[in-house]
Amino acid sequence: MALAEASLAGSPDDRRALSTPHASAADTTCAHCGSALGPGAIDAYCCAGCRAVAELLRASGMERFYDLRGGAGAPVALADPARRDLGWLAPIDAQRAETSGACRVALDAQGMHCAGCVWLVDRLFEQHDDALRVIANPSLGRIELWVGPRFDLGAFVREVERFGYLLGPALKKGAPREDALLVRTGVAVALAANAMMFALAIYLGLREGPLFELMRTLEVVLAAATVAVGAPIFARGAIEGLRRGVLHLDLPIALGMFLALAGTIWAYFARPHASYGDTVAIFVALMLLGRWLQQRVVARNRDRLLESEGADGLFTRRVEDGRMTMVRCSEVRRGDVLLIAPGELVPVDARLEGAESVSVSLDWIHGESAPRRVEPGAVIAAGAFSAGMRAFTVRSESAFADSPLVSLLGRPVPETDARTASPWWDLVSRVYVVAVLVVASLSLAAWCLATGDLSRALEVTTAVLVVTCPCGIGIATPLAYELAGSGLRRLGLYVRRERLLDRVPAIRRVVFDKTGTLTTGAPELVDVAALAALPSDARAALADLVARSTHPKSLAVRRALGGSVTLREDVIVDEHPGCGLEARIDGATWRLGRAGWAGEADAEMLLSRDGVVVAALRTREAIRPDAREEVAALAAEGHEVWILSGDEPARVRALAAQLGIASERAIGGCSPEGKAAWIREHDRGDTLFVGDGINDGPAAEIAFTSGTPAVDRPFLPSRADFWFTTPGLGPIRALLHVGSRMRRIARRNLVIAVAYNGLAVSLCVAGLMQPWLAAVMMPASSLVVIGATALSLSRGAAWQSRGAAWQSRGAASESESRDATRVVCT
Repeated sequence: MALAEASLAGSPDDRRALSTPHASAADTTCAHCGSALGPGAIDAYCCAGCRAVAELLRASGMERFYDLRGGAGAPVALADPARRDLGWLAPIDAQRAETSGACRVALDAQGMHCAGCVWLVDRLFEQHDDALRVIANPSLGRIELWVGPRFDLGAFVREVERFGYLLGPALKKGAPREDALLVRTGVAVALAANAMMFALAIYLGLREGPLFELMRTLEVVLAAATVAVGAPIFARGAIEGLRRGVLHLDLPIALGMFLALAGTIWAYFARPHASYGDTVAIFVALMLLGRWLQQRVVARNRDRLLESEGADGLFTRRVEDGRMTMVRCSEVRRGDVLLIAPGELVPVDARLEGAESVSVSLDWIHGESAPRRVEPGAVIAAGAFSAGMRAFTVRSESAFADSPLVSLLGRPVPETDARTASPWWDLVSRVYVVAVLVVASLSLAAWCLATGDLSRALEVTTAVLVVTCPCGIGIATPLAYELAGSGLRRLGLYVRRERLLDRVPAIRRVVFDKTGTLTTGAPELVDVAALAALPSDARAALADLVARSTHPKSLAVRRALGGSVTLREDVIVDEHPGCGLEARIDGATWRLGRAGWAGEADAEMLLSRDGVVVAALRTREAIRPDAREEVAALAAEGHEVWILSGDEPARVRALAAQLGIASERAIGGCSPEGKAAWIREHDRGDTLFVGDGINDGPAAEIAFTSGTPAVDRPFLPSRADFWFTTPGLGPIRALLHVGSRMRRIARRNLVIAVAYNGLAVSLCVAGLMQPWLAAVMMPASSLVVIGATALSLSRGAAWQSRGAAWQSRGAASESESRDATRVVCT
């Protein structure tokens, strides 16, 4: 991996410094991104990605990045260059070839978030020939280049991605919905401010005359205009919910707007000195502000990711008449000859041609952790990646239209799907709407019977409808979600769907995929201590062999060796596909590879010198650093923990045993459709599914909630409710704790709202409510709820201390754990 290889740069002293275990408990934040050091921390860095990028910045002389960045950054998710298919550059290069002079190239970027990122991209761009101009926009995740014909776009993309970013074709369409909402909010605030100004003159004593009539007329007109601007946002949500048989908070908000406006218009004509226009305008403006806050955190998170083009974004190399051309996979026909380069995807079921076997990885499509050897003439399944070091040719067995990838990589489900519903808010909305209508109707009937004055009864009813609008909830709840979302971002978890935190408290079952989710997807050496017992010449030879290979097992040995061995520049290593590595060092032939080739012994991998076995090595799939602790903590908190994998059942059960999961809850050998069927059968609106492969897409789409750590490929993040970038699983439990806390805050806010409405309705029914009093009480109640919400979030140490184990590090003290987790609520 490019980022992992970067850690070998620098002097031996630098490498030894980087591999020294973290020694000081006082250093609690990552030296690169500023995140808290948790499980998986390496020296002063929270993860291998941060360490590699920090070393690369230092080696490139670009440490100024940290000065320009300002605050904390985000953990770097390592992307495997072997899996980074740059076929999407082909149409861009073709368009450039048709342009004689300079041209503009737009790229989407994942991972940019600050001025330091902009500066770094600018510096990298300037190093290339024919680089004319660059504009990097981190808020939109977009890079615009103006380049000449000699500019090497592929080299620029690969260089930028070495620093932890991901680039792709320009697919983002901006954020028209969020932009339109912001415009509506600004207009509504301006209208409400003017309505308040006109109402203030009436409150201060203006009671008659042409100026009085003008003021009250303008107040009502502005109130109507504010409702016209803001009500459609909530009315559409309410209608859409009713069509799906779901009620959420949009319904009482929209109903309150229309009924309050109707009462205000009636009061304008029937009661010359009673008008609630300014109160209605303030209510609409506050509701729009709350909705914008709610959408802003989600929109910012979405802009951090590359857009998924689905199956349309896949390219492959087709060989025709001895010429190779890059084509979209959708153009592949049955019988086409395809050239598959190292790390590239096999888009259809295809038969291997040639006389040599090849190694392919099926973890993305089947969840198998171990690469599979395919013999000549055998069929390679669609979705497999080339795991070898050389290209090979295949003949397609079907057209791409018949490939299983077409359905697996279909367009993401709309963001307004039924999963956004929250049963709890459904109940609150039903009760709220019914209660308001009943109280208003009873007030109208009681005053009519008591006084016989229909005009006075309607005035009291209007006051009831105005003061019972859910203003405090509508603004305080989105504010709480904005603060909680910002805190989760600092922990490395990003929310994609607006109502995720509403659904989290209902989760009772957590279902994990295996490869790449509970595990890192990479092998690790089982007996690391055995390397220290090797003779110095054997350790040096082993380091020279693995340093020059990108095979996953070579990387595992290299990580186990650390930086304790100095590499020799004169060593030439030959890689024999399917066998291993070979080098001549000081007159001896050293081999690292499979038994029977490297030497004779019963072992997975042998190191030999002149045919004599020096060491027998064994690897296993590396478990995420905190997986055992997090699984145990989830179970202790009452959650069912399951494993649902496409890997072999025996491997799945073995991993479950390591994690303390009962074997009956470890299900292997699942197809993508099988995973989705299992979720459909067991999910009762209480299941969280976490996966990372294309085979997890169908299950992620139908699960009550879903998340993924796979940010290096946009397919699954575009379908999930959240994604996370940390080496461990801790943010998942942090999300569950935050969701539970948000529910408690929402309930407390509801109690405050009910108390306020009880007082306000009592004044209305008693005939004591005045327009000026309503104009004071509504904002005052909103401020009380907002203040209580902010205070609760800033004093979050109590709940965090109960769920802070995800952030602790073996020797961390209890106070350190509380400090590390307080970041969610401050």
